[in-house]
Amino acid sequence: MPDERSVDWSRALWRTALALPALVMIAPVLSGGEPWRQAIRPTGEFGAMLLIAALAISPLQTILPNAAWVAWLRHRRRDIGLAAFLYTLLHLIVFSASIGRLDWIVQGIAFASMWTGWLAFGLLAAVAAISNEGAMRRLGPWWKRVQRLAYPAALLTLAHWLLLTRSPVEGLLYFAPLTLLQALRVWITLRAQLRTERDRP
Repeated sequence: MPDERSVDWSRALWRTALALPALVMIAPVLSGGEPWRQAIRPTGEFGAMLLIAALAISPLQTILPNAAWVAWLRHRRRDIGLAAFLYTLLHLIVFSASIGRLDWIVQGIAFASMWTGWLAFGLLAAVAAISNEGAMRRLGPWWKRVQRLAYPAALLTLAHWLLLTRSPVEGLLYFAPLTLLQALRVWITLRAQLRTERDRP
């Protein structure tokens, strides 16, 4: 049995690694060397990357059920998902600070490029709020259903990205691996179901 203190240190180091990019992104802003808007893009992109990574773990389990590195990721999925939410929150804080006026922020929500981002954040906030053992016990089967809100959040994140950029290529390339993994997951699951039905007496 591993020593509890070593396990705690491992988790602390892992969470520190997830937090370090945020410090790099906002340090120039906090020091006054760069305007707030300079941190909007990197915080948003990194939040999207972490969301993609979190959602990719389940299909990877289906495709590579015995891979040790997939098991390693599965044990850290909650941390990755929470980090995705926190980077999204940081993204919105930086964006709001760059605008500087609440009325302008509210007016901007009328545009699809904005409300898709805010709605994605709302869904991720709901998922993050129940990402603990206590909520899992209280919600029962509803816990998994709320967790699945991360999928429409990812679609809204992609829409937000595409609506804000002149070229859709970059956003599509980021989300392409997740799309491929989900397609393979569905194919493997359907094939297993067909094989089971065929083998029935």
